[in-house]
Amino acid sequence: MNVKTEKNAVKGTRPGRKPMTPDQKAAAAEARAKEKAQADNLKPVLVMQYQGTDTDMGVLVEAAKADFHATRKRTLVTDLKLYVKPEEHTAYYVINGTHEGKISF
Repeated sequence: MNVKTEKNAVKGTRPGRKPMTPDQKAAAAEARAKEKAQADNLKPVLVMQYQGTDTDMGVLVEAAKADFHATRKRTLVTDLKLYVKPEEHTAYYVINGTHEGKISF
């Protein structure tokens, strides 16, 4: 056995690590729970870059919803497919599988 394994031969001991107090454990558990909730509710920012211009995809999604609600005010958006054609500066959308439209950006 080498020196390192002889020192750690007692099961459950780690060099340089002190046990946490109950308050520290509670604080660490709360921090992990907060971080997990933040990760579960992640809303990524998607930006398309094409020929020197940046287009925020979130803005296109909201514009498609607004265009849809201009004609169908009380219908909920349950499904949205967005097709972006950057060379035409146009985004085509299909909402709820039936309503089609397009928006320019």
